[in-house]
Parts: sequence; structure tokens; C-alpha cells
Amino acid sequence: MGDLWRDVCARIDDADFDALADLLAGLDADGRAALLPSLEAHTPTRAVPEPVVPPPPEPEPEPELPTSGTFVVGFLVSANDDPPPRDLEGIRAYVARQRLRERERRWTSNKRQLEWQAAQLATRLTERRHEALAMAVVACTPTATDAVRRLHRPWRVGPSLRVVPEMVPGLLRVRGATWGAALARGMARRAGSRSRFTPWPFTEALMRAVGAEPPDTPGAVARYVEMWRPSLASFLAADPWLDHVLPYLFDDDRVATAFVTSVARRDWPPALMELTASGRIDREVLIRGCLRRLRAGGRKRLLQPYLDLLKQLSPGTDELARHRQELTGLVTAEMSTVADFAYTSLQALHRASELDQVTLAEITQSMLSRQEKKLVRAHLAWLRRLPLEDLLDGLVVGLHHPVPELAERTVDLVQARLSTLSEAARERLRAEVPALDGVVAQRLAALLGAAPPAPAPAPTLVAETPAEMPPPLDLGALAGELAIVLRRGDDDPIRHELVLDGLVRAARGDRAEAARVLEPLIPQWPGLWPALVAAAIERDAPPDRGWYHTSYRPEPHPMTVFVERRVAELTALLVSAPPVALLATPDTVAGHVDPARVLRLLQEAERDGWQPGEADLTQAILRLPREVDVAVQTAATRLVSPAGRRFADWLATGPEPKTWVEETGGRRIAMLDPAGLPAELADPRGASARARPSSLVGTLDLWPMIAPSHREAIAAHLQPHVAARVDQGNAGTGFLTGLAAADGPAGSAMSLTMAYALANHRQTVRLAAADALITLAARPDWDSTGVGAEVGTLAATNRIVLQRVVQPLAEALKAGARDAVWQVTSAALRILLPAGPRGGLPDLVDLAASAVPDGGHSADLPGLTALAAKPGRSRLAVTARRLAALMTT
Repeated sequence: MGDLWRDVCARIDDADFDALADLLAGLDADGRAALLPSLEAHTPTRAVPEPVVPPPPEPEPEPELPTSGTFVVGFLVSANDDPPPRDLEGIRAYVARQRLRERERRWTSNKRQLEWQAAQLATRLTERRHEALAMAVVACTPTATDAVRRLHRPWRVGPSLRVVPEMVPGLLRVRGATWGAALARGMARRAGSRSRFTPWPFTEALMRAVGAEPPDTPGAVARYVEMWRPSLASFLAADPWLDHVLPYLFDDDRVATAFVTSVARRDWPPALMELTASGRIDREVLIRGCLRRLRAGGRKRLLQPYLDLLKQLSPGTDELARHRQELTGLVTAEMSTVADFAYTSLQALHRASELDQVTLAEITQSMLSRQEKKLVRAHLAWLRRLPLEDLLDGLVVGLHHPVPELAERTVDLVQARLSTLSEAARERLRAEVPALDGVVAQRLAALLGAAPPAPAPAPTLVAETPAEMPPPLDLGALAGELAIVLRRGDDDPIRHELVLDGLVRAARGDRAEAARVLEPLIPQWPGLWPALVAAAIERDAPPDRGWYHTSYRPEPHPMTVFVERRVAELTALLVSAPPVALLATPDTVAGHVDPARVLRLLQEAERDGWQPGEADLTQAILRLPREVDVAVQTAATRLVSPAGRRFADWLATGPEPKTWVEETGGRRIAMLDPAGLPAELADPRGASARARPSSLVGTLDLWPMIAPSHREAIAAHLQPHVAARVDQGNAGTGFLTGLAAADGPAGSAMSLTMAYALANHRQTVRLAAADALITLAARPDWDSTGVGAEVGTLAATNRIVLQRVVQPLAEALKAGARDAVWQVTSAALRILLPAGPRGGLPDLVDLAASAVPDGGHSADLPGLTALAAKPGRSRLAVTARRLAALMTT
């Protein structure tokens, strides 16, 4: 064994695959099995770079300088050089020194280059030694199944084997084609495994060497697609696997994801186009496949490359005609560009040979139900050239369109073609009038001679008292909620408070039982929550391994600091002496505490000689309601402990924060002067620093419950984050619910926060802002005029997209917040109308007309009268006339 092992090690150090294979091929199965443990334990010698000794710099001839007359000599002088001499001999010596310095610099640079090349060669030799060792390990593994398992060994068990295609001939020489085929099948089945990547270049080379069938699993095909190849089109043209792989590109999600990712997205589409042009791939195969992929749907990133490929193919009408049904189905695609391609293709088919009425009706219903104005307008324009008798069901869909402009354009179409409709068609439209409302219902009723529907009664908004907090969690419920926090994050303020309270109760109860239930939930990584749970059940927290350097952590926001400080303080208390209860546990879902309960706990603390945590006391004070019973205030004056005196002083003062708005960096930023408020609510940074909030602040949803009686102060903290995410990122929606449930006078910070939220690029955030506006509108002290002024200011300076604001305001109007919507729209129009036409302005004017209070309104809207007096049928002029007429009614 000794001589054999030395020979194996020598072949490995030489990185000679052929010689190593010849050596191993001479061993029987027992000999290879005996060698395997030594190979597994072996680490190849790290190659040392060859020493580099470049030749010394060759002397250069001295330059000849003139001996008389006037001449000019130029020098490149560094800061450390002496000034150049002025005499001839001094110049000669100076030039010689500079030329010597330049030769030495070039020599040093050349040496460094050679050393780098030597280091690269040594590194490559080390890699080749590891590859040779991997070939030996695989060749000596008893079965192909064991070899597959060894090649997919997890990191925690040991380092991976570095297998490469170059070792395949030698491996087959040792173990034979049958064993190699079994290994190839096993590797192909494991390809794309989520636990560990299969080394695909080696696997593919092995499959081709043993003549295996093409890859037949999505994971293996995905690895085939994503592999970089020097000349992909030439490779695919000669590859017998291509015809087998091609359908996977369109029909399997995993392969499609590989097709649109990284190198594959860059190389495969042009290669497919080249193969189509050469006839290697049939155009029909690609056209049909792209349409199947688009019909399957998915995210834009997944579908866009297929749409681009389809557009590059530029299918003619004969080719499109074979896919009329697929194109008709794609008109409903979620991606507007896909729907647009399908629609224009169907129009081209209709121009070549008219589509049947059933198809046209299906297209009309699909197109008039879309939200994109461009597509709906295009189809309404096309319908002007088509007979409408058989398309009434689609027209009805257009009459009910949620965008008023598009619904009215549908009425315009009916009006223009009314004379061509039969009495049965008119009766069908007449029957639809009662289901419509607003201007559309009135216009359609007048056209058809029907009675307009009675206006639906507006919903009545009622201010609701915040609900009580859910009951305390028992141990089982605590485990369930805690698992959500540890797995998904701390993003629910109600769950946050229930879990904190539950951990205190668990620590005060049977800790052994609590440990049995909660210990399995503690993750292996460190953090605030793992440490808190460990402290509650008297276990050690996961160690901090220092994987992340503290200098890379962004400066945390004061709100985030306070939330984390409460958790850290409770962790320390649970380790030393668990508190009787938390003062700051809310009584309502809005976040307010029960002042009588806080008083009772402070009285018990004085009687029993314990003090609450400072952060817990601060949080309880910030959560006190704005109105506290006189009896509680009187009893608080008799408290003598530091915590008790602080509680009593807060009840006696009740400070209010001051806010204002500053312009910086193209944004409007709410500023806060927290005079009288605890330092936890302060943010000493200026407007320019606040305008660049960190994206690593955690969830914003916990913040409103920190100070539910000071809505304006919390809004000032939230607003820079909401502004920064108006066009990108996700601000979430929970903070809007919290702000709407909070109390306190609203000012510029709240108005600015609502304006940015109404204009957010995410529809979920905009609709959450609408819900918050509805809740606020039910409050007797709420006024939305400030929100409208901020919407107008931001839209007039192109800092928000005005069109986004219309939909949430329309939803608020439907829910009964008519006064609030009028306040927003009228205040915004005072700024926007003088600023001139812009996208979304006609819809905002139309929405304002729908929200005008009964009996008209005398609000001064500069520019409305002049706009209404303009001739023409532009949508802005028409809506301005309607608004002006309703305001004077």
C-alpha cells in the first residue's frame, strides 16, 4: 500500500488525469475500496509559485545634447524631485537619473506581472490537483449510487469534490461504460437539486460520453440551458439534444426561469433566431411555444423575453391565423404589453380576413374590461368601424368601467351609432340603465328615452371606538404567534404586544413547561427575539458569532431603536427578576393603555418595592389616552416613586409636538420639534439627512402604536420613508391603519404622509390610504383640506403621479367619504388648475364634480371658469363645465 499510495499522490500532484487513471485501472474492486479512505482524508499539496527573476534592466545609450546654441529640454518632475539644473553637465546627469528611474520602474512592473502570472499558474495547478483527487475518489467509490451521494454531500459534512469534464475519459477507463452510465443517470436526476447544485459540465460530458439519452427532468434541462457556451448557435445547431430540449423552454416553469436569467437570457434568443433563419428550427415551433408561455402567465421578468422573441419573429398573418384562439385568450393577459401584441395581431387578422362575430364579441368584452386606458380607447376607436348589433355584451362591460372617462367614451360610441341599432338592441341597453349610476346612467337614459335611476343613498360614516385587545395568549397560542414572529418577522403591532405580554406570563408561571413548549422554537442564529425567548425560559441565548461587522450597520431610526430597546430591556429583566406585568400592554388595538391599570401597577410597585423598566414606563406614558379620568389624575399625584412622579407629571402637562415642512432634494419633508415629548420621539437630523432614509429600518407598521395619542409626531417620523418609497420599494400598509386609529390633532406631517400614500406606486398602499381616509373622515375633528393642498403641490411639481390619486379617492367616495373627497379634490384643484393641463387632471376634475356637496359650493377654484368657457370637447373642458355647473347649482 505504501508504494501504491506514494504513486497515487505523485499522480495527483502532477495533476495528470491519464496517468492517474492508468494507475487506478490496474486495481481491482478491493484495491480501490482500500484506497478510498486515504483519498478521502488526503489534501493535495498547495502549489507554490515559481520564483521570478526578471533580467536586469539593460543600459540605454546616453542621449546626445547640443553643445552650443539655445535648446529646450522638457522634464516630468514629481513633487519629491529637486528642481532641474540649468547647466549642461547637470542636465546630462539629471536626464540619466530620470532614465534610470524609468528603467527600474518598468523592471519592477514587469516583475510584478510575472509574479502574478506565476501565482495564477500555481493556483490553477492547485485546482487541477483537487480535480485529480476528485477523479480518484469518484473512481474508487464502490457503486454509482454512492458516487452520486458523495458528489452531493452537504457542506456541513465536508468539502465538495471538484469534478470537471476533462476527467470523464479517465474515469470511464477505470470503471467502464456501464458504471459510467449509471452515474450519469443518477447525476441527471439530481440536477437542479435545491440542497446542492449538481456539477453540470461534468454531468453533461459524462452523459454524452456514455451515449445517454438527453436530459429528461426540468432540473437537468434548466442546467443545460443556463450553461455558458462559447458559440451557442453553432453548438445548438450540431447538438442532437436540441429537439428534445426545445419544448421545455416554453412548457416548464423551471426551465423558463433559467431561460430568462443571466447568460441564457443574453445568448439563447439570438441563437434561436439564427437557428430559425438557417432552418435548423421551424418558425412555427417557436411561435407556438412563445404563445403557450405567454398564455401560461407569470411575472413580467419571466414573460418579457418570450414576448421579445415573438416580436423578433414577426409572424405574418398566415402564421397568426393558425393561432387565433390563443391570441384571443391573450387579450385578457395581465401584462399589458402581451395584451397589446395579441390585440394588434387580431386587428391584422381582421384586416386580412374579417373575424367572426363570436370572436369579435369575446375581444370586445375582454378589451373593455381592461384597466389600461390606452387599450380601452384603442378598442373603442376600432368599434366605430364595426357593426355593434352583436357586440352589446361587450359594450355593457364598457358602460360599467370603473374609470369614468372610459365609461363615458362608451356612451359616446353608443350615441354615435344609436341609429344603426335595432329596437331589441336598444331594449337591451335600456335594461342596463338601472344598474348604472352617475353621468353614464343619466346620459344613457336620455339617449334611450328611459327614466334615469334614482341616486343610491350614500353610506353614512360612523366613527367607531377602537376594539379591545385580544385576550392574553396561553402557552400554546404564544408558541404559534412566536413562531410567526421568528419565521416571518416582527411586523404586526398587536402580535408584538401579545407576545411580549405572553412571555412575561410564561416567565412568571411554570417555566419548565414553558421551556418544553418554547425551546424548540429558538433558532440557531442570534438576535433580539431569540435572546428574549431564551431569557423567558431560563436558557442560554444563541451566541453571536460576529459574522457581520458593526461598522456596516446603518444608523438605526429612533423609532426602531426604541422598539429594540424595549425588547432588550425585557430580556434583561426576565434574566434577573421577571416583572409582575408590563405597564405598556395596550388596552385597545389602537395602542392606548388603560390609565387606571397603569396607576394600579405603579401603586403595587411602590407597595412591594419593585420598579418598572424605564423603556416600559416610557412606552406606557406615550400610550396614555388624551383624556384621563380626574380620579386617576388625582391618585397619581400621591405617588412618590420616580416612576410614579413621572407618570403624574405627564398627566399634568400633556405636551403637543410641533411640525412643519421643508423642501430639500426634490422632496417635501416633514420636520418635528418634540419639545416636551420623551427623547425617544426626537430626531435631531436635518431635512437633507431625513430625506435619505435607510431602507433597513424594519417594518413601519409598529410605529403608530408607539404614541397613539400623538398621531402628528408619528406621521413626521413616517413621512420621509413614505415619500422615499412613493415610486419604488414597499412601504407596507399597516402604518396607515395605525395612523387612522390614532388620536391627536393632525397637521402638515399627517397631510403630507397621506398625500404620498395616496400616490404610491403600489395599488395595495393606495387602497390602504383610501381606507385610512374613510376612517379619518368619520372623525368630527378631521379636515382633509391639508391632504388636498399637498397633493396639488406635489403633482404641480411632478413629484407624484396625479393619476394614481384618483382611484383611491374614488373608492373613498363610494364608501361615503364625500366631504373628505371634496376637501381633497377642491384643495388640490386650487393649485393644479392654474398650473395647466397634465395627466390625470381631467379625472380629478370629474371626481371633484361627483363629490360636490348637495346644493353646490362656493369654493374659489382659480382657472375653472376660464377652462369651462373654452370651446371644444376635450375631456378636461367637458369635466370642467360639469364641475362649474354643479358648484353653482
